[in-house]
Amino acid sequence: MQDSERGGPLAAAVVIGGVLLLGMAVVAGYAARVLPAGARVPLNPGVPEYSFWLPKPAGLAAWFAVGAVTFAAFATVTLNSLSADWATSLRVVLLPGVMLVVLAAEAGAVILARRQCAEGQTQATEPDAAQETASGAVQESQ
Repeated sequence: MQDSERGGPLAAAVVIGGVLLLGMAVVAGYAARVLPAGARVPLNPGVPEYSFWLPKPAGLAAWFAVGAVTFAAFATVTLNSLSADWATSLRVVLLPGVMLVVLAAEAGAVILARRQCAEGQTQATEPDAAQETASGAVQESQ
């Protein structure tokens, strides 16, 4: 099969990857609306214990940048003539598969940021976390 005959599935793979990148923009827009102003969004380099917690605007922009760079890199690999000898199935599935993983990672980061905000509000309102005295000073409970 010639590379020109594979054009339809490869174009579909790029379109699906673009739709998933658009999904990343939608998730970032949702997070910008739902998360409070002081929220922090984790940027996870692979291991959750080593996440970088960025302020909301920087974190959402970083996730979208990761998605855009990933899309550009894997679209280039998918459409490059150097990968013409690869199996068509690999070239068709590679870009959408990787973009789906990045979209899921961004959604997970937003869920974690939202959960952290909810826990932070819960901890601040617990009666045993801090007690106010008659003079208005806050005492930490033992």
